[in-house]
Amino acid sequence: MKNEADIFQRVNAEHQALEILRVLASDISGGKSNDSVLGSYLEHCGMYADPEVLCSIIDLLERSHLVRTNRVADYLVVALSDEGERVATGKQMAEGVARPSRR
Repeated sequence: MKNEADIFQRVNAEHQALEILRVLASDISGGKSNDSVLGSYLEHCGMYADPEVLCSIIDLLERSHLVRTNRVADYLVVALSDEGERVATGKQMAEGVARPSRR
């Protein structure tokens, strides 16, 4: 059972990472948002991530050069990079991020 839980958590985190990139790549976000809004957005999509998990996903995306972050007051502002946009649209793959399905 533990293995199944580990697999589910990994796959879920990969889909959460993709969804963060996709919303940042959409016209509605203007290419950036903050950690609080991103967390609420994931919850709205049925992909809730507790703050610690969300922070680790954003950290992974930053280490992979898919986003840039900047702390402003109590918020972590997350901005999409060009590479992150390519991953969000399926033109490029990245470790730890699910590949978008063809729609």
